[in-house]
Amino acid sequence: MPVYARDITVAFVDQFGRQRALPVERVDGIPFEELPPLRTPVAYPGRTSFVTNAVAPVGGQTLVCSSLRELACSMLLDRDPQAGQRSVGPLELRWQDGRPRWTRPAFVVRRAGCREVVCVQPSEPTAQWRLEQEVLGVAAASAGWRVRVMVPPQGVELDNLTLMHAARDAVDCPDHLERLLAHTVRRRTISSAVRAAGLSPLSGVDLAYHLLWKGALLCDSRQLLTPSTTVWRASRGGVRA
Repeated sequence: MPVYARDITVAFVDQFGRQRALPVERVDGIPFEELPPLRTPVAYPGRTSFVTNAVAPVGGQTLVCSSLRELACSMLLDRDPQAGQRSVGPLELRWQDGRPRWTRPAFVVRRAGCREVVCVQPSEPTAQWRLEQEVLGVAAASAGWRVRVMVPPQGVELDNLTLMHAARDAVDCPDHLERLLAHTVRRRTISSAVRAAGLSPLSGVDLAYHLLWKGALLCDSRQLLTPSTTVWRASRGGVRA
């Protein structure tokens, strides 16, 4: 049975903390990227679980992710210089298909003046997930949203992303960043560049990971990131460190 825009309701918590539910045709101006989660993640009954804080760089937001897959995608969004303010799970689409149905996208992101609704692809997409994507497409066309499906990184890519993400704020002295960049004009290992810049091994490696996070340094992303990783300065300096 096809689902039309008139069949879809959007549930959310507004800026005053009130539970709201509106037809999708009436939500085009609502700043979902500024709103709190519709529901806070909790542990499954009878099972030890976790709630993970993923820190976004815009406005000092603290985003509470509900899974490791969601957290991995949150880290990718952290690194995206085009991604503006965002929120986790601020809306839920509801409709009827013989029985009540719902889907809740992982993020809403403000990007280049547009509202982007982000879903995290499950490890094994099901027919139900594909149906939810179809309904989201109908809702997005009505509300003027963009839809993006993110596939979480895995393996070495995820390991490296996690290391760089941990060092995203590792800047105590901007002068140290410039010293490290000055010694990476040519290819050399991180540990060699840190020694040449006269930095302590621990803080210097963190600064190198920070510069990799920002794109001011480059490396072979197919290799596991360590102090022995060869790095070099980006031709355009990456984004502002």
